[in-house]
Amino acid sequence: MITGATRWSLAIFLAVFALYLVTSSREPAWGDARGMWEVANRIVDHRAIDITTRWPEDIPAGRGGKYYGIAPIGPSAVHVPGAVVAQVTHAIAPRHDVLVRPLATHLAPAALGALTCVLMFLLLLDLGIRPRTASICTAILACATTTWVYARMPYSEILQMTCFLGLFRQVLRVCKEPLRKDALWLGVWAGCLFNAKYVFASAILGAAAVIVWTLRRRWPELVRVIGWAAVTGVPLLVIALVYNYLRWSSITRTGYEPYLDMYFGGSVFDGAWGMLLSPNKSALLYSPPLVLALLALPAAVRAVPRLGLAMLAVVVPVFLVYCTYRSWSGDYAWGPRFFVWAVPVLLVPLAWFIDRSASRWRRGVVIGVVTAGVIVQLLGASLYWDHFIRISIDTKNQWLGPPNRAGSYIPAKGRGHCDSCFEDTYQLLWTPAFQPIRGHWWLVKSLARGDDWKAAQADAPWRRYTTLEVNLANTYPRARLDWWILLWIEDAPHTRGAGLAILGVLVGALALGIWLWLRLHRAAEAPAAAARQGGGG
Repeated sequence: MITGATRWSLAIFLAVFALYLVTSSREPAWGDARGMWEVANRIVDHRAIDITTRWPEDIPAGRGGKYYGIAPIGPSAVHVPGAVVAQVTHAIAPRHDVLVRPLATHLAPAALGALTCVLMFLLLLDLGIRPRTASICTAILACATTTWVYARMPYSEILQMTCFLGLFRQVLRVCKEPLRKDALWLGVWAGCLFNAKYVFASAILGAAAVIVWTLRRRWPELVRVIGWAAVTGVPLLVIALVYNYLRWSSITRTGYEPYLDMYFGGSVFDGAWGMLLSPNKSALLYSPPLVLALLALPAAVRAVPRLGLAMLAVVVPVFLVYCTYRSWSGDYAWGPRFFVWAVPVLLVPLAWFIDRSASRWRRGVVIGVVTAGVIVQLLGASLYWDHFIRISIDTKNQWLGPPNRAGSYIPAKGRGHCDSCFEDTYQLLWTPAFQPIRGHWWLVKSLARGDDWKAAQADAPWRRYTTLEVNLANTYPRARLDWWILLWIEDAPHTRGAGLAILGVLVGALALGIWLWLRLHRAAEAPAAAARQGGGG
C-alpha cells in the first residue's frame, strides 16, 4: 500500500530528478570530479580501482606504484550506474558517446539532488511542519539554493549534502523515539557520510553526542540504538578502511596526508567571515533563502529544541574544520563549495518563516528572495565555473600585477599558478570588480551576443574600476554556455535524433512529476481551507 508520504516522495523525486537532467551540463568531469568518475569507469570496465590520470598532479603513487583517486569510495561508487549506462550505450551506438557520456556523468548528481529534496520534505514533516509548507520549502531548496548547481556537477558535494541531511534527520528521529528501524538507518547514513568525505567524522561524533545526551537517562534504549546503528554502520566503516588499504597499503592512510600541512592551518575567523559574509563568496549570496532561515532560527529552536542542539553539535564542528582550510571557498567552484553540505539543514527554519508570512509584505519578501535565489542558480548553471574564474585570474594578473608566489603555502610546482591559493584567487573572494555572480551575468550576455574578447570588455565588471583593456585571447574563447542540449545542436549534430528523444522523455517526466506534486500540494491545502471556511460560518 502506498502511503501519503510515499506519494509525496515519488512526486518530488521525479520532478526534481527530471528538472536537474533537463538542465544538466554538457561538460565532462573536470578537476576533482575527474578522478571520481575515472574510478567508477575502471570498476565497470576493468574491475580495478587505479586510475591513469594523476590528480592532484603531485599526488604520490600508491600501492603497486599505481595512481589512485584521492577521494573515498563513496563519490566514485555513486557514479557506477552512470558508468554502466555509458558502457552499454557505447557497445550499442558508439557514435552517440559524445551525447550520452556527459549525461551519464551527471546521472548520479541529479538523482542525489532529488533524494536530498525528498529527505528535506520528510524531515520537515517529522518536525511537525504542515505538508503544504514542507512542499514549498522543498521547492525552494530545489530551485533557489546551490543544490541546483551542484546537482548538475559530478563533484562529491551533492553526495555530501545528501548524506549529511540523511544523518541529521535520523539523529532527530532517534532522539524523539529510538526505534530499531531508525537506528539502523542512522548507521547507514553515518557510514555513507564517512565514505563521502572523511572530514565528516566530526559530524558523526557530534551526532553520537546528541543521542547520548538525549538518552542519557534511558540506558537500555541508548544501548539498543548504538547496537542497531553499529549493525549497518560498521560494515560501511570497514569498506572505507579496506579501500584505504587497497590504495595506500594501510587502513589509516587516506591519501590526503601530503596536503594537510599546506592546506590546513588558516584563520577560523577569516574562513567564517569569508563563507558567511565576504562580498564575493558568502553562502547567503549564493543561497539567498538562507537569510530568511537565519531570521526564523530562534522561532524554530523554541518550537523544536532538539533541532538547535543537533545543529550545534553536528553542523558547527565540520564548519569550524573547513574554516581553518586556507582555501575555505573550495575554488574553483560556484559560491563556497565547502559550505554546500550544510545548506539543506540550515534552510530548515525557513518553514517557520513561511508559516508566519500571512501578511502581503512578508509574502512579497519571500517571493523576492526566492526569485533572487532562482536567478543566481540559473547564472551558476549557465556556465561551467572555471571559465569566469580563469578570465578573472587573467585580468587580475594583467591589471593588478602577477602575484608573488614565493611564500605560498600551496606551491605552484612549476605550473605558473597554484589554483586555489590566495595569490591566484583573492579577487574571487574579496574584490567587487570580480564578483562571480555579476561575472557570470556579463559572460552569459557576451556569449549570447556573440562578442569576441575585445567587444566583451565594453561592459565587463572590472571596467567600472579601470579603463585598461586586457588581453583575454587565452581565456575568453574557451568559454561556452553549459547546457547538454547544445551537445546535439553545436557539438555533435549527428546525435540530434537521439537528443530529441531523450529530451522528450525528460520533459515528459518533468511534466508528470510537477503535475503529481501540485496535485498533492493542492490536496494538502484543502482541509485547512475547509477549516477556515467552517470557522467563518
